[in-house]
Amino acid sequence: MRKLLLITRPQYEPTTHYLFYWNKKVIDFARKKKVDIIDLHRKRANKKEFTSVVVKRQPNLILFNGHGSSDSINGQDDKVLVKTGENEDLLKDKIIYALSCETAKVLGPKSVSMGTISYLGYDEVFIFYYSKDKVNRPLEDKVAELFLEPSNQVAISLLKGHTTREANQRSKASFLKNIQQLSTTESSETYLVRFLVWDMVHQVCLGDQNAQI
Repeated sequence: MRKLLLITRPQYEPTTHYLFYWNKKVIDFARKKKVDIIDLHRKRANKKEFTSVVVKRQPNLILFNGHGSSDSINGQDDKVLVKTGENEDLLKDKIIYALSCETAKVLGPKSVSMGTISYLGYDEVFIFYYSKDKVNRPLEDKVAELFLEPSNQVAISLLKGHTTREANQRSKASFLKNIQQLSTTESSETYLVRFLVWDMVHQVCLGDQNAQI
């Protein structure tokens, strides 16, 4: 049976604009791996359509990109897609990676307790910097790349068939590589080290550590 990836890509301000474009790399990789893709981008990243797709198609892997809080993940225009106590049961029997602030603090553990196979995400704010002169060309932004290339490694590793534990570890290794490179140079970007460390430390893998899509 072919694997099915569901990805949400809202785009309405700088943060989601960057995630929207950087996740094109994940989509391109998934296509190479012959994984079927449902791309809920821009206005399609809404609760009604998300719910309908999940119920009807039952994706193996869901990748969330956007703003969030400890108990919710948001889509287009900061509208809630999934919220603790309302519809986290939609994530049952699935592997989740949420590139969204704090969702692994409450929503992640609750969804796992209700049957989510594995939940990868952040138990604090996910921080990334970008260059203002690259906003119109986000994939050329070397500052943003320091943060978003490692975060992409979670999804790419899962698509390669690695376990959730391995995906988390590979992503953290990518963060560490960038941290070490910045720490051993006289780059003007060394101030970014503490934020890379923050993201690396607060990226967590909950649930089944040996799960694969």
